[in-house]
Amino acid sequence: MAQPLSFEALASSQYVLSSAENFVLYVLLEAVARGKGGGRLPLNLGVVIDRSGSMYDEQRLEFVVEAVKFLAGNLSPEDKVSIVAFADKAKVIITPEEAQNRDAVRRAIDDIDLLEIGGGTQMALGMRAAIDEVKKNLDPSRLNRVLVLTDGQTYEETACIDLVQQNRDQISFSTMGVGVEFNERLLMRLAQDSNGKYHFIGNPSEIPNIFEDELHGLRSVTVRNGRIDVTLAQGVQVRESFRASPEIYAMGSPVVGEDRKVSYDIGDLEAGVPGSVLLTLVLPPRKPGSVRILQSTLHYEVPGTGEAEAACDLAIEYTLDRTLTSKRNGRVMSLVDQVSIAKLQAKAEEELKAGNVDRATRLLGNAIQGTQRLGNTKATQALAGLLDQVKKTQTLQTKAAKTTLLQAQAVVRKTQMLDPDALKDFGKPE
Repeated sequence: MAQPLSFEALASSQYVLSSAENFVLYVLLEAVARGKGGGRLPLNLGVVIDRSGSMYDEQRLEFVVEAVKFLAGNLSPEDKVSIVAFADKAKVIITPEEAQNRDAVRRAIDDIDLLEIGGGTQMALGMRAAIDEVKKNLDPSRLNRVLVLTDGQTYEETACIDLVQQNRDQISFSTMGVGVEFNERLLMRLAQDSNGKYHFIGNPSEIPNIFEDELHGLRSVTVRNGRIDVTLAQGVQVRESFRASPEIYAMGSPVVGEDRKVSYDIGDLEAGVPGSVLLTLVLPPRKPGSVRILQSTLHYEVPGTGEAEAACDLAIEYTLDRTLTSKRNGRVMSLVDQVSIAKLQAKAEEELKAGNVDRATRLLGNAIQGTQRLGNTKATQALAGLLDQVKKTQTLQTKAAKTTLLQAQAVVRKTQMLDPDALKDFGKPE
């Protein structure tokens, strides 16, 4: 029987200089789920909709209504979906049973503006109500997810983070920020901590398409609950670890125990979409020869089949020949470059918030050079637009500047899969 996925470990170079102290090597651990072997997994969704006063701006609520109607129109009989509206209070407006009745959904969502739930933004109340609904039909054979859409700053952000931490082993969370007033760092964290998705919605008219994207992604999941366990060889250290695809973000400082092991959750995998972790390793000097620097095991679940695992080791060659160590793996180095660009953009944002405009512009300039080298036109345009706003306003406080920043964040964080021809230059000796 064909394997449901591929799993491999790739090094930025197969050769390490024997005499080098603290030789830096990049390692990509990547899993790719194959196409569907059976039917799709049934859904168990809780949709959380901000109905605060600001949602009436720019017809935001109208587009939400359209998106929810699309969602209801694309459910199967086995799907379970509940809809929660929140402001100062939270209210379940559509139960999973009612969601199967399209007329009932239309009536409930059309009357969302008549709800007496206040005009503030208590997102944690909405999340808690949706979690409770999802838990009523919680099942490992279902895709259990909460979708949160908001356009403003919420009270009690810590409560939102705690809810995700408490439920992340059973439920993933996707977040959608509309406009420029929401806290993007909070929404990113909620999604990243639970292996969900974060969406920036610059134009409210994009809301139905975002819901469609979420639904398509859920329908494409073929492998569940991926986790990569890594055992490092003696003397090998992890300096940094990043999620490298499908989106780029830091995975925090790795905790390596005495057993030399570290784990990385990669969540559910959509067919054909790589789920990968990029490690920055520091290697000790060794005598010339082949050395296994790590062992890795991917643990995952196949719906209808059960738990499974795939393993791969990574060995490199220690050498005294410097010309060999200059050869690079194009696939790995392209992701290293993309992660570096994301780090530059994030650092530029920090410098700008600290009032260091000159440093911010230099960092953005370096990031643009990187995107140009990669041939990533969208990222280049987004960063160039941000740089232009920074030069004009010297701040991120204007609506135009914040919109440009959020657009740049979204584009830079999305991993670009380069074609084989584009990778050739990365493999050339430096």
